[in-house]
Amino acid sequence: MKYHFLILSMFLLAFSCGSGNESPEKPVISVSIIPQQYFIEQLAGELVEVNVMIPPGASPATYEPGISQLGKLDRSELYMRIGYVGFEQSWMDKISSVNPDMKIVDLSEGVTIIMEEESEEENHHGHSHHGSDPHIWMSTINARIIARNIHHELLLLFPDKRDYLENRLEQFSTSLDSLHQDILNILEGIHNKKFMIYHPALSYYSRDYGLEQLSLEIEGKTPSPAHLKEMTDLAREHQISKILIQSQFDRKNAEVLARETGADIIQFDPLDIHWGKQMRYIAEQLNSSRQ
Repeated sequence: MKYHFLILSMFLLAFSCGSGNESPEKPVISVSIIPQQYFIEQLAGELVEVNVMIPPGASPATYEPGISQLGKLDRSELYMRIGYVGFEQSWMDKISSVNPDMKIVDLSEGVTIIMEEESEEENHHGHSHHGSDPHIWMSTINARIIARNIHHELLLLFPDKRDYLENRLEQFSTSLDSLHQDILNILEGIHNKKFMIYHPALSYYSRDYGLEQLSLEIEGKTPSPAHLKEMTDLAREHQISKILIQSQFDRKNAEVLARETGADIIQFDPLDIHWGKQMRYIAEQLNSSRQ
């Protein structure tokens, strides 16, 4: 990785020297994941350009940025990290070194973080992250906090656009309230509040709506045959009818479990640009007719 980063750094130096005195038409804000782009565009409109470091289909736990992403870092005003994803833990020091003048903002500031040890069920049956659960964006409640953090930085970047930015924050906050209520209504009266999930990305979602996720993954590793057997027995015990799996993961083990239990597989994408649609879709699938 060190050699790879050295080559990229040399490229960036050449890129910077060859760019002359031209300035970008819009300030660039770099972020880690695609849902952050959605939040920023809702709050800033066309005022900024958003550079997403982790492209569609890539995993925030393992992705290494390429030349194009690092090139845009060189002219970014801000880097808005989502908080605790593996990519940020591994790459933030290097990202900072590409552009020392770039301000780094942590959008998880003010969010109540779920720690792994808080859930006895998840500790007993396995969970893929030690320490802080990084999936803070999968929560309408957290999204309000994230939005306020973004809004604060946008006001510093565009002090002359206060009225415009305040209006967009109000509109987005209203849409979040509406989405939250829609999900509550969809999940009202759900018979079985337990569901299985390949990678435990819905801890905050489950907290918000009184659900319980049971994870197939153990510490980010593919489940062993013994663990898969244990989870099959658990699924039967709790009459699990839904197995959720993110589109970034292989379906093979989920399909094995589905065949053994008769459960339905629900594929979703927590990194989709259509964040609100995904949040609503999860609720609709969890409360579909087969419970």
